[in-house]
Amino acid sequence: MPNLSSFPDSSEQAETMDDLGFDGPHFVTPWWPEAGENVPAAPPSPLLPQPRATPHRPGDTTHLTDDIAQLARTAHRVTLQAHQAFQEWILEGTGRPVPTREPLPTRDEDNGLPGPLAVLEAGEAARAHATGQLPAALRATLTWHDDLPPHAAGLRARATVPGHDPGAYAWAVHHQDRLIAEAEGTTGPAAEDAPPWPGRALPENPRRFRPLAPTTRPRLDASDLALLAAGRAAEVFGPSFRLPGDRPTPAGPAGFRLLDEVTFSGLRAGRYRQGHLTATTRPGARAGWASLLEAAWQALQVHALRLGLHLCLPAPRFHPWNGEATGIDVPDTSRLGGPLTLEADIVSVGLVPRPHVVADVCVLDGPHLVARLHGAGTVLREEPGAAIGPRDPAHTLRHTTGGAPTYTHELHLAHAAEGDLGVTYGPSGTSSQRIRPRPPRGDMLMVDRMLTAPYRQGEYPTGVTYTTEYDVPDDAWYLEENGGTAPNLLYLETSIQAAAFAGAATGAGLEYPRENLTTRNLEGQACLLRAVDLRGRTVRQHTTLLAHTPLPGAVLQRYGYELTLGDDTFYRGQTVHGFFTEPALAQQQGMDAGRRVPPWLHRQEPPPPTARSLDLDGGPRPGQGRLDFLAGAEAELVPDGGTHKAGYLLCTKPVRADDWYFAQHFLHDPVMPGSCGVEMLFQMVKAFLFHTGVITESRLHALTPHPGAELRWIYRGQILPHHRQVQAEVHIRDVRREADRLVVRADGNVRRDGMRIYAVENIALHDDSDHRTRVTA
Repeated sequence: MPNLSSFPDSSEQAETMDDLGFDGPHFVTPWWPEAGENVPAAPPSPLLPQPRATPHRPGDTTHLTDDIAQLARTAHRVTLQAHQAFQEWILEGTGRPVPTREPLPTRDEDNGLPGPLAVLEAGEAARAHATGQLPAALRATLTWHDDLPPHAAGLRARATVPGHDPGAYAWAVHHQDRLIAEAEGTTGPAAEDAPPWPGRALPENPRRFRPLAPTTRPRLDASDLALLAAGRAAEVFGPSFRLPGDRPTPAGPAGFRLLDEVTFSGLRAGRYRQGHLTATTRPGARAGWASLLEAAWQALQVHALRLGLHLCLPAPRFHPWNGEATGIDVPDTSRLGGPLTLEADIVSVGLVPRPHVVADVCVLDGPHLVARLHGAGTVLREEPGAAIGPRDPAHTLRHTTGGAPTYTHELHLAHAAEGDLGVTYGPSGTSSQRIRPRPPRGDMLMVDRMLTAPYRQGEYPTGVTYTTEYDVPDDAWYLEENGGTAPNLLYLETSIQAAAFAGAATGAGLEYPRENLTTRNLEGQACLLRAVDLRGRTVRQHTTLLAHTPLPGAVLQRYGYELTLGDDTFYRGQTVHGFFTEPALAQQQGMDAGRRVPPWLHRQEPPPPTARSLDLDGGPRPGQGRLDFLAGAEAELVPDGGTHKAGYLLCTKPVRADDWYFAQHFLHDPVMPGSCGVEMLFQMVKAFLFHTGVITESRLHALTPHPGAELRWIYRGQILPHHRQVQAEVHIRDVRREADRLVVRADGNVRRDGMRIYAVENIALHDDSDHRTRVTA
């Protein structure tokens, strides 16, 4: 049994620690063959494939250079095996059981990348060499700095042990001159008694990531995981997951061999309402926190494939997530043998900067919690040098679920909303200016793909139609928060977002590259032709450029548009967008040439005798959650008032800098969407009908936009976070019965700090209880 007291102390080890790598000239000497000498075949390795055993011809040295990389990998393998033996020798000396280690490949033969497990084990081998022990408990923070290196040769690991802090250590793994990963932590009693990692704040309105392809598979067994590891995701999840040319779908460098089964809960399940999955590891899998983290990565890679994240990148490869550090907490390392159960609460799913999944993971041995992983994540990246910008549909990588080729897709739209505009528009989209035209972010983004390649940027031929698409989720937030029916906000946003993106893609968004440039909707008219159930359907937006008008400091574009399901058009309209420099936008003076014209009620002398105040917070409201635009509003109602003497309602509420839409509309350019102001007017019409007794509470959500009525709007100002107050008023035109349905029409205005900035005409609603039944069934 070894005498551990004979080991050098920690500080001496730290000073004398050699790199575990061979990136200098020294690695050549012990393994360099003389001319005429045969190269011996290396023994099988759990980390790397066998080197070639081709004999050298006497006197021929031209082929030696080709073998250098292979010889370096052999040297690296031998070193790792030596350090593994060193750790096991230490365990034997302490009386702790030596875990059995099943050989596990950590290199993908297809992409040639070393697995992240090889990087972690190199760092842990360095730590064991520096500390002289395998810890009974461990708490560490792992930070991944760079993508996996292209090969294992050149990996260098160095560990340090500060003498003043018992049990503390740190290690870093480099590949040539790149820092790949580093960890720091503590072992022993301090790690065993460490408090849990701090919890994450649950956002009030967590984003709802929409998968790029649909599947209903709730559980995968070992045979399914083997198919995924072989790149055959379409056989597991369905044909929508197939890559063009039947290219294999990605798998991690170690495949999914640590996993025995993965079960998925709903996409809104889990602590953070981003999804939850349960994975079990194979019996006999390696022990150790590095293998545990690898198992978690593999489970998240499976989840990423199930969401279709691989469909928007060329030749994607999995890498550890480097967007945040990962916390590892293992109170007792002796309990890390398999099988274990991983319960993963998904923290975030996104496409910026690249498709990724991040989770907090609890690791269980039966009912016992044995480890926690905080912020473990995986990311998909394109192969180095691959182009990821928009492509001509004839050469696209991404197809819709219906098989149509795309020009831009979800990755480009995500970057247009909150990422690198160079990804969306190419190098010409890159600008040093902070504010550029962008679509809304998160759940407000209601366009997914553009199917039509635009003309050359900077050319604006009128009459050309561009086709885009939006996948309406089955559990869309705006349906849930509107009582199960589609709000006018949905129709308005998805159509004008498509028009604005088409205009930006043709080059209008790239005008004035040296100035901050914003986009604003200015006016329009639209008509719902018929009520439709959009849940789970793909809406196509057909946008036609009708006019392009350059002005000093601005560009105006008028579009005609139609929304269709298949060949069936259900919504049609026209709109005008302006692309403004900051000085041009500042010239907006509202609807009344800069004058403050009070609302109708405040211009009446004397006040109408039938006017009364309402307590909107004390009763039912048309919208919930984010769509509750009447929350906190003071309301004044005149049953026989207004310009049409058929009814009037005025609502006044403060502007809050933390209102949800400022964070989503737009990046670096927060502004209240005009559609939210219009939706507030729609809700006020509903509130008027309820508080005057025309409808009951049970009919409140049965009021939907009336087909055949053309809505018209004009915007001549904006509501920003620093503004103080919003006032909205509706003038009821009439309330009557049409074909046994209640129909109401109204006009409305919105004011900001006393200035009238929106005018909306022909707000029309009808009682469509039959449609609501179909939508909520």
